[in-house]
Amino acid sequence: MKKISKKNIEAVVHILFWLFIFSAVNVDWASDWFDKTIRPRTPAPLSVLLFPVIFYVHSLWAVPEFLNKRKWKIYVLTFVLIFIFPEVVRSGFLTWNDPEVTFREEFQSRDSLILGEPNVFWMAFTFSILYRFTKDWFIKQYQIEHLGNQLSEHLKIKVPITQPLDANEAALLKQRLEDTLKKKQVYLNKELSLAELAKQIDTSDKKLSTLLNQNLETNFYDYINNLRISAFKKGVSEGKLEHLSIVGLALQCGFRSKSSFYRAFKKETGKSPSEFIA
Repeated sequence: MKKISKKNIEAVVHILFWLFIFSAVNVDWASDWFDKTIRPRTPAPLSVLLFPVIFYVHSLWAVPEFLNKRKWKIYVLTFVLIFIFPEVVRSGFLTWNDPEVTFREEFQSRDSLILGEPNVFWMAFTFSILYRFTKDWFIKQYQIEHLGNQLSEHLKIKVPITQPLDANEAALLKQRLEDTLKKKQVYLNKELSLAELAKQIDTSDKKLSTLLNQNLETNFYDYINNLRISAFKKGVSEGKLEHLSIVGLALQCGFRSKSSFYRAFKKETGKSPSEFIA
């Protein structure tokens, strides 16, 4: 089932509200709509029907869609379609229905949406503009206040500082980590992640991250890269560079690219791989 939007609900409420207001001005719905003599002091029934539609289209669509974005040409065209076109249709239809009345006479008659009494054009335009900007003002004020309250509440929330693991738990976890890395050498896997390593040593990634950050004062990437650099140095001492290039050996040791290897190696040793080997 399609969800009804708030904008559609608002449109229906507006139309019903304005129909109720205009119905209260003694419009005789049973009378002939085209006979002005039997309703000397009441608005034309067509005005009653069109006013809420014009009000809705202008306030909830035309103004926010065009006016606020400075699309003036499109807004002017929209303005003509909303206010002028319905009157042209009305006058043309009534002129066709009564050949004795000219289009100009009907366009300027008291039933005219633009020049008539009550002036549907003026009321719809004025009320819709007032409604739109009033609504925007209060909504924006509410949104600003709401966001301010949210920010204030967020700042009040103290993010708990992650505490280091206790000595015994940290020692056990560190031993499992070192044993696993030594035995399985998972650091040689280019795709190794914190979550995967935590799974390998049967702990949570949160605990492993706490061990590395708080207890060992390092981070996952530096810790693993240092192991990979040690593997690279070992490979150099074993003469593997006779068959592999520097980058080839680095990739074999778990680095994903030349740039990541050179950056990590420089950070760890203070030298480039070439300088170290020389």
